[in-house]
Amino acid sequence: MNRDMKSKKGYGKDLDLIPVKGHGGKIRYTIKPIDEPFTFDKGFYVFIRALQQLKNNNDGAIMVGLAGPSGSGKTAFSEKVRSFDPNVAVISMDMYNDGSKVVDDNFDDPRLTDYNLLLQNLADLRRGHAAKIPIYDFKSSSRTGFREQPVPESRIVILEGIYALSEKLRPLLDLRVSVTGGIHFDLVKRVMRDVRRSGQGPEEIIQQITDTVFPMYKAFIEPDLQTAQLKIINSFNPFSSLLSTTFILKSSTVPSEDQVLKALADFGPLHTQRKDVDVVDIYLLPPNEDPETCQSWLRMRNREGRYSLMFEEWVVEKPFVVSPRIAFEVNVRVLSGLMALGYEIGTIMKRSSRVFCVKVAGG
Repeated sequence: MNRDMKSKKGYGKDLDLIPVKGHGGKIRYTIKPIDEPFTFDKGFYVFIRALQQLKNNNDGAIMVGLAGPSGSGKTAFSEKVRSFDPNVAVISMDMYNDGSKVVDDNFDDPRLTDYNLLLQNLADLRRGHAAKIPIYDFKSSSRTGFREQPVPESRIVILEGIYALSEKLRPLLDLRVSVTGGIHFDLVKRVMRDVRRSGQGPEEIIQQITDTVFPMYKAFIEPDLQTAQLKIINSFNPFSSLLSTTFILKSSTVPSEDQVLKALADFGPLHTQRKDVDVVDIYLLPPNEDPETCQSWLRMRNREGRYSLMFEEWVVEKPFVVSPRIAFEVNVRVLSGLMALGYEIGTIMKRSSRVFCVKVAGG
């Protein structure tokens, strides 16, 4: 086997390899850590190059740890790898959850992972044996069975999960990869994923994320990500497919109530109610964003004592704005949770509006 440890400039060439003494004193080769973070696409290219070198320089299964916070794009990355080589095996650490150990709905607690079974499965695959992988049901929070995972033809096994680079697992890994996307996008993607997966309402999920998920990330996940040999920044905007143009028509004059009622009367028999509504909008600046250039403000609105959270709200004074149709009703406690994550209050807008509620006869 070629064990040339000299690298050539440019990531299209060979990466630096370093020897590591494995179980039983056997030498295996791994990738020398690269300090420079990569974009999602370039990271994928370097990742594939790393796998090719590891396969050429190591016997048996190549074990890869793919870690990152919830919603960062780990699954999207592993699916991209599978589309490149369908024979790659992907094992989700979520399957090793023990729902009986959940406390206060904190499903991101590292103590929930059945590490004994996980380590046994990885060791079996490394030795060339098939492993029985558990099947976990998210809605019932229970293990429902097992599936057999043979050593794949590609010899590549990707372990995907928020704790995939934990200290317990690192001795078994030939390559360590982190995927992060910044707290703002990670938050939104986690909400979207968990709504589909668990059946919970978005307001419950947002509360759970601000109360437990990201604090757990800071305490337990972020330190492990620093050990990654390849660091990938996923800048995918989760709103990109949801953006729509909203046209706002502004009158050059302020019509009287009589004029408004007369205009509404043209639609037929109506029952009209008038009320004054106070609205307070709190615009939150995502962590590490420049307030002068940021276009991804988070807006928390208080309307008659009810709070809602809207993503990607742009603060503009133009004939039209572009914003997604994503708004969730939330508890006021979410504000303190977001600020603990690094969001800052950029501005507070207060306004009073007279609202005309119209009910069409027969409607």
